[in-house]
Amino acid sequence: MSIKRETHLKVAFLMWGMVGTGLLIAGSVFLFGNRSLSVLSDGSADPGIKEVIGLSIALIIGFIKGNLVLKKLAKKYIARIKTLPELSPVYMTFSPKSWMMVVGMMTLGKIVRSVGAPPLVIGVIYVAVGSALVLGSRTYIMSFQHVQTEV
Repeated sequence: MSIKRETHLKVAFLMWGMVGTGLLIAGSVFLFGNRSLSVLSDGSADPGIKEVIGLSIALIIGFIKGNLVLKKLAKKYIARIKTLPELSPVYMTFSPKSWMMVVGMMTLGKIVRSVGAPPLVIGVIYVAVGSALVLGSRTYIMSFQHVQTEV
């Protein structure tokens, strides 16, 4: 299936945003032990200081990584997308090297879970990566809006 350059930008935004949101949700489950918000809000199962500190650290790391590292990476991917033909296959949204990195990150996540890392550690990693991806995904939307104003 071939798509336009602008659609590649939307696909990249959606992939980063959806994966980031999924990781934020999964990380929260690992951090807070699958307790519902209603249980946490009624005071019967307050999150411990470890969870609050872990969440804070994860969000700080995610903020820094999302605004510094992933923003630059997204700009690099955007520049690559702009060099694609007007119509190109959807899998070309990311380069083969990028797809290998995705597979590597998924494998690393599987390894971390399988070696028995504590849920707190897994939660912190997931929330940090998830929030970074969500913040980094904004770059695609901003570039798409910029492309529309150029036309």
